[in-house]
Amino acid sequence: MKDHAPKRGYSEGPGFFEHALEKTAEMPKEKREIRKRKSRLKSIIAVFVSLAIIFGGGYFVYAKVMNYWRANTAVDYPGPGSGEVIISVEEGWTATDIGAELADKDVVASQKAFVKAAKAEPLSSSIQVGSYKMKLQMTADDALSILIDPNNRLRNNITFREGLRNSQVASLISASTGISTDEVSSAMESGEIGLPSYASGSEGYLFPETYEFDQSPSAKQILSQMTTHFKNVAGELELVPKAEKLGYTTQEIVTIASIIEKEIRHPEQAPDVAQVIYNRLKAGMKLRMDSTVHYAVGDSGETVMTTDEQRQIDSPYNTYKYEGLPPGPICNPGKTALAAALNPSKGDYMFFVTVNIETGETRFAATEEEHSENVKMFQQYCREHDGC
Repeated sequence: MKDHAPKRGYSEGPGFFEHALEKTAEMPKEKREIRKRKSRLKSIIAVFVSLAIIFGGGYFVYAKVMNYWRANTAVDYPGPGSGEVIISVEEGWTATDIGAELADKDVVASQKAFVKAAKAEPLSSSIQVGSYKMKLQMTADDALSILIDPNNRLRNNITFREGLRNSQVASLISASTGISTDEVSSAMESGEIGLPSYASGSEGYLFPETYEFDQSPSAKQILSQMTTHFKNVAGELELVPKAEKLGYTTQEIVTIASIIEKEIRHPEQAPDVAQVIYNRLKAGMKLRMDSTVHYAVGDSGETVMTTDEQRQIDSPYNTYKYEGLPPGPICNPGKTALAAALNPSKGDYMFFVTVNIETGETRFAATEEEHSENVKMFQQYCREHDGC
């Protein structure tokens, strides 16, 4: 009978398997545990691959296998990486959470590699919430170095000027972030943006300023920052106690400030406009402010004058038609207007009119006769210019 060569992987005598077992037994306990873990991991991978073959959907199963492998093995890419991807770190995330996100987006090869790097770097505890621009297939150390530097956090600056209405604020947020105006408006009306207790709505309480946000802020985050700033400024100005001292509610003071904001062209005019408003209120006169009519009809309010037709609109915001203050603010006033509403100048002014639209020159008067002369100056200006 013809002899057969031994099969591959098999040897005669005190066998291969016996020698393998003896070598394993001689290993230190730590190495034996590592070998066991690797063996279990390979078994799990083999099961997933088998499922892919049996049931199909191979790519899906492959992706699951790779995610599991990356989460349980401290493999690392050689770097330096390529391409670009935006990674967002959320509130409350640990190094493990961040590592999982980075591995899932293929920024690092494994969650464990990142966690290992983070444990070795004390500054890893200072990683800030926000968005970061990173490469694909970076080393864990390189990925960590980006995250621990706050200067790498992507930012979105939005400037809100004084006197914007809520509708204009919503449009600006939408243009800057891509959030729909409907979503912003819903957030404004949600009651979840930190409005002060005395506010009847968000109009008037979204403080104008330049704000810095993360790359992808929510409408609630943006608006909450604006209302928080309003409350800080209100505290500095002592808005609540000074309103009470003047004999008005805090909401009424903010409403007065919003009218001042829309009526002035220069900050130094604000206290005198405030004086006119208070004097008219005390005298029981209609305010007759074009700014409130612009709000009532819903136009931009960028023009000075209103038409006869506009002044006939039946709205509580039409101060040509109704006495007293309108129901609420007509815009979001800044600090100058709020300060003027709390500290009007002293005097007998009852009227004012802008006599030069280009320069913003405004004349104040205590009597109708004086005011009539000032109006004539404005009419003369309009005859000579096209800006009226």
